Amino acid sequence: MLTQNPPAGRASKFANYVVYAAGEILLVIVGILIALAINEHSNDQKKLELRNSYIVQLNDEANRNLKKLTVLNDEASTMLKELDSVFKMLLNKDYDNPKLSSKSFFLIISKKYYPEMITYENLKFSGDLKLFDDLDLRNLISETYETFNPIKKLESSEQQTIEAYYENFLMPKVQFRSMGTSSETYGRDIYFENMVLTRLTTIAQNQESYTNAMASLEKLIDTFSEIPNTY
Repeated sequence: MLTQNPPAGRASKFANYVVYAAGEILLVIVGILIALAINEHSNDQKKLELRNSYIVQLNDEANRNLKKLTVLNDEASTMLKELDSVFKMLLNKDYDNPKLSSKSFFLIISKKYYPEMITYENLKFSGDLKLFDDLDLRNLISETYETFNPIKKLESSEQQTIEAYYENFLMPKVQFRSMGTSSETYGRDIYFENMVLTRLTTIAQNQESYTNAMASLEKLIDTFSEIPNTY
């Protein structure tokens, strides 16, 4: 009995179908890969644009903080100069110098620094800080804003010192003088002299913390200017 082979045309059609189906599958796979690549590129582009937007905002914030600190640093220099002249009067026992009272006004002056931190806070709490792939830059941003912390601590301590001086020394002196019960000048009181020395020290510390923060801000601004495709 003879075995009949399938017609050659039918086998050829089946082979063509297999090739066609494989080609269709391959096209689908390639299409998916292309779509994924396009989507990933689009996401990367959006992340880059968001990062660049943050850089612009951080750069603006850094410049504004730098201007504020520059003003505070200049004012601190003026206060140091005035209080240093008060201290020299005390050393020379020049208690009746009319400038002693007016210059002593600087003992109760305190300057408050209000840093601009909105952009950094948004970065930190949203988790977008990870958009900065450069670990050194990410650390520099965080370290720069951390330089504001010593300023806050010094301001708080200084304010407590001024309040204690005002309540425990200045107001009682004013009250005694208004009643005519005391003719003693500020300069002869050891509390006053200690306050002058204290403020000379704390203001110098403030200047040091201002300088550190300003140097860090300037470094951050310079780093931003070197980043390509930022603006």
